[in-house]
This record gives sequence, structure tokens and C-alpha cells, in this order.
Amino acid sequence: MVTILFFWMVTLPKSFFKKYKTEIFLIGLSLRVIFIFLPPVWEDDWARYLWEGNLIRNGESPYEIAPENSFQKSNLSEIETEILSQINHPDWTTIYTPFVLFYFALFSLGFSGIFLKLSYLILETFSFLLYSKGKPFKFSLLYWIFPILIKEVYLNYHFEILILSLFWIFLNTIKYKKYTLSSFIFGLAVHIKFFSLFYFIYLIQNLPFKNWKKQWKESFFLILSFVFGFFIFYFIYYLIFPNSNDFGFNNLLRFGGSFKFNQFYEPFWEIFGVMDLRTFPLIFLLSTMLIFLFINLQKKDRFRKIKFISVKLDLYFLLGYLSLCLLPVYNPWYFLILLPILVTSKSERIFPWILVWVPQLSYLTSFRLGLEFTYFYEIPNSILLLEALISLICLAWYFTQIFILLYKISNISNIARKGSIGYGNRN
Repeated sequence: MVTILFFWMVTLPKSFFKKYKTEIFLIGLSLRVIFIFLPPVWEDDWARYLWEGNLIRNGESPYEIAPENSFQKSNLSEIETEILSQINHPDWTTIYTPFVLFYFALFSLGFSGIFLKLSYLILETFSFLLYSKGKPFKFSLLYWIFPILIKEVYLNYHFEILILSLFWIFLNTIKYKKYTLSSFIFGLAVHIKFFSLFYFIYLIQNLPFKNWKKQWKESFFLILSFVFGFFIFYFIYYLIFPNSNDFGFNNLLRFGGSFKFNQFYEPFWEIFGVMDLRTFPLIFLLSTMLIFLFINLQKKDRFRKIKFISVKLDLYFLLGYLSLCLLPVYNPWYFLILLPILVTSKSERIFPWILVWVPQLSYLTSFRLGLEFTYFYEIPNSILLLEALISLICLAWYFTQIFILLYKISNISNIARKGSIGYGNRN
């Protein structure tokens, strides 16, 4: 119900947000502060965050020691026993990257989640105010009060807020043409999660380089800065734990290959008796339409025009959403990384916010609904089909808009001069 109220706010004019920007900011801030002191709801990833952070402080590497190794210890404190009992997949070592693990170690003293969430609040607030320069506008305020974001981060601990906070700093460095620093921050964001590759478009479209061959030095330093940002914490971790030789990559591949969750398009394809194609047909259709659009635009300022159209139709967001839906796991907090794309594109549409919200229905598992289940994280097909239906309705609206645009461009491209040969010659 709170999220539905938020969808209504998306439709309000900019004047409303300008008039009540202070009140809206304080509401978002107050909710974050309150949620810091509330326990997580229907989520258990937080237990691993605190456990692995404390492992590192004790000089042990989460890449080498699985939580189940501690089950037989007799000297566990009450809080350690409580947290250990709530860790999911206790037989697995960590799949998180070194920077994330160091962050957990730094802000999980005494297994306190309050310190961790408080660090989220300070980092996010600082980066948000830096981006908005203390004068947030409609789209950044929508981000600030988005209920799903607040719930997933400040109630359920999810560290995607690190990526979002880095993104606001990343945009600020681009604005002041600090491209080497921008590249480093981008590399660090990709280090945290590979999903952050979506943000590459923000760096590449702002670079002033026109002739890459002549400006190879600038290009080289940008690439070097990205590599440094991506690998620096692997190197630091290796210095502290020299026996590390995997950094969770094999676990991550095994996780993606053996575990599926919330693939809400799978039952949809089963209705037609075909294998789960996820969003491959939609990505193929979108790519084909974009290629057609690009070819039919006038050569002069073609890239600028395609950029304008992509922003206007939320195509960056759409591509990011469809790409996330190719993963084997559709965790609801993964989709939060699409929020900066909505803010920077100044999208006034409700549909993208709904698409970010849809995966939240995955919390309605059979166990939580009191239904029979074969495994704990099982989601009823009725819920999965509901997610797919809502998602496909939103996507249909998007593709309708693109088809209308292509139809107009096609008509323009078919107009030829009188007497010329071609489809456009009506005489």
C-alpha cells in the first residue's frame, strides 16, 4: 500500500516536489533512521554479512572457512549462536568480493547490525547531497523516498547501497571532468557487483576524446584507472590472506549454475510448452529495433539523436532490466541498481518503478503463505505468473512506444522526391 502511494507521487508535478522538498527529504531520512533499529523482515543474508565481517577481524578468511565449520565449537557466545543459526547455505564459503568483506569487517563490531546500517546511512546521505548539491529535485527525491529501497537497505541490510552511493559520487566526478577518478570509482563499483557495468554508458558518453588513436595516453590512463579500481582490493586481501587463490569466483559460478530463484518468466514459457527463454526474445526484438532506428536516423548528429531517444523512452533502463532478467536468480534487491538510471533520465513514467517493484512479490513463498512446499524458497506458480503478467504489461507499453517511433521514422524515410524511384514515389 505504501508503494502504491509512491506510484501516485510519481505522477505529481515538479512544483509539488519543489514546494515540499524539505519535508520529503526529512520523511525519507526519518524512515531510514527508524528502520536502522528494526529487525529484518523475511530475509537472512544479513546474518552472513555480520558473521563474515567478524571472521575477517579474527584473522580468518571467509573464502576458506564456511560457517558450518563453527557449528561444533563449544565457546560460541549467545549472539554468535543466534547469527550462525540463521545463515543460509552454511556449507558455502562466501561469494562476496574483498571490498564488501572489508566493509562488513569494518562496520560489524560486536555482531551489531546497527553500526552497519548506520554506515549505510552516512555514506548514502553524503553522496546523495553531493549529487543534488543540497537542492534535490523531483527525480532524486523519488529515489530518496522509494519505499522498496529503504526497506531493502535499512531493514534488510542489503549492500547494493554501496553501489548506489558510489554512483552519485561517480556522476559528480564526471561533472567536474575528473575522468581518471571517475574510471577508478566505476571500476570499484564493478568490483562490488558486475551488474554495475550498466553504468559504463555514463562514462563513455561524457569523455571528451574525439580521436582515440591520437589521445591514446588519456585512454590508457582511463583503462589503467578502471583496472586499479577493480583489482586493488583483491591485492590488499591477498596481502592479508596470502592463501587466497579463488576469491569466491568458483562459488559464484556454482551458485549461478545450481540455484534458481524467482524466475517468474519460466512458468509463462511453460504455458506455451517451450523452454524458459527468459527475456532473450525481448532483448533480440529491442536490439533489432534500435539498429533499425540508428540506421534510419540522419547521419548528422546520429549519436546525439539516439542518445536523446534512448533517454526519452527509458531505453537504458529497459536494457538494464531485461539484462538482469537473464540471470538465474532474480533477487528483489538486485533491481535497485536501476534506480540511478531513472533519476538521471528524469523519467516521469510509473512503469519502470513498477518493474523495480515486481520482484518484491518473490517474498511471498509457499512457506510464508502457509502452503505446502518442497523446498524453503519455493514460490507458488500463481505468484510467479502474477509477476510475469505485471512485467509483460509494462514491457508491452514500452515496446508500443518504440514501435510508434519506428513507424514515424519509417514513414519519413519513405518520402522521396518527385520522379525518383522507390517506395516513397507516389506519382
